[in-house]
Amino acid sequence: MNDDTFARVVAEDVKNRATQPQKEYLQLPENWSRWQRALKTLETNLNDQLGSIYTYEQEQIKTFKALGSDGVKLIAEATAEFEARRKKIERFKFHVTNRLDEVTRMIAIGGEAVDERLKAVDFLRRAIEKHRSMMTSYDLEPTPIDGALWAALDGRWEFENLSEEDILSFS
Repeated sequence: MNDDTFARVVAEDVKNRATQPQKEYLQLPENWSRWQRALKTLETNLNDQLGSIYTYEQEQIKTFKALGSDGVKLIAEATAEFEARRKKIERFKFHVTNRLDEVTRMIAIGGEAVDERLKAVDFLRRAIEKHRSMMTSYDLEPTPIDGALWAALDGRWEFENLSEEDILSFS
């Protein structure tokens, strides 16, 4: 993929318009540095645009002031237009900066560390699922602690909902 196409994919990703295959392509470890460079370039470009808008706005205000009272309305209109453009660019830049931070963290953590964590998560998930399967196959009565553990598989943390009575009633 050439640099222009890659930069477009990066911009689409920031806008949440990238396709799933494009997102997966960006997340390949061999693309991380390129992704980071593209985001830095995009951020620099946005900063340059903001600087140009400010400069042009100052020039327009200076020109319109020379028109006296006729220029007051033109200054107000121009200022509103420049502000709208600036806000749009700053909003996009905010998302670019956040994505750049995410990619930088991902690079700092490194692929191996991410892979190891994913392996650990998969291992623990399989252990909890095996625990539930064994409890069912041996017709054992699940405790509230078992229920809290199984809820974690669904992304719910229910351990704080357990009372001391729940915990001690099965000891």
